[in-house]
Amino acid sequence: MNKFFRKIRLKSLKESKNISYVKYAFGEILLVVIGILLALQINNWNENRKQEYQLQNILKTIHEDLKTDTLSAKIIIDYYKEVEDTSEKIMNGEITKENYKNFPNARSLASRYRPFVIQTKGFEMVKDFSSKNEMKNDSIFIIISQFYTPFMQLFEDSNEFIKNEVLKNIETYRKYDWFIDWSQGKSNDEMRMYFTESNEYKIQVAAHNLLAVKNHLKFITGYRDGSLDIMKSIEKQIQNKK
Repeated sequence: MNKFFRKIRLKSLKESKNISYVKYAFGEILLVVIGILLALQINNWNENRKQEYQLQNILKTIHEDLKTDTLSAKIIIDYYKEVEDTSEKIMNGEITKENYKNFPNARSLASRYRPFVIQTKGFEMVKDFSSKNEMKNDSIFIIISQFYTPFMQLFEDSNEFIKNEVLKNIETYRKYDWFIDWSQGKSNDEMRMYFTESNEYKIQVAAHNLLAVKNHLKFITGYRDGSLDIMKSIEKQIQNKK
């Protein structure tokens, strides 16, 4: 009888040890799983923090690009407004040989231009980041992309059109005896008559005014105004992240 009960106790102890081992093993596995999940969570947190830092840096770069562009735009806008005013006087016959000296830019209205080249360092950073990472559906970056994309091509075309027009006009001047004097900033009666009375020059001025003032200037003004709006949005976005 004692032998029988002894066997039962040994069996119970053995089963108890097996249950304890299973519990221990399960606990070990659970700790490992929790450790992996925590490591993944920390890694994701660090990665998100890294990406957020990169995005903030990109926004700051775009802001600086736009700030530079708006300053450049102001200079060019002021220049073309002066060109527009003198061009109107040339086309309307208000500038004559007698008052020609009062309008020093009258002789170069159709032979000079100011190209507008936008800064794209920040925008290129956006494209590079989006090609390597999954961009969040952030409205600020959508707005930036929609803003830059059409203007980049627009200014490339506009600059090229005006440059070609200016080169064509300069080529026209080469056939005149006063060309060398003109290229050196000198003046003579024949030259003054050409730049104040000739229909050929008035047509050049009208064409240049159409390309440079009616189109190019409006593009630059629109870009400047849009840049100022985006700069405000970026400033607000950066402030909210602090």
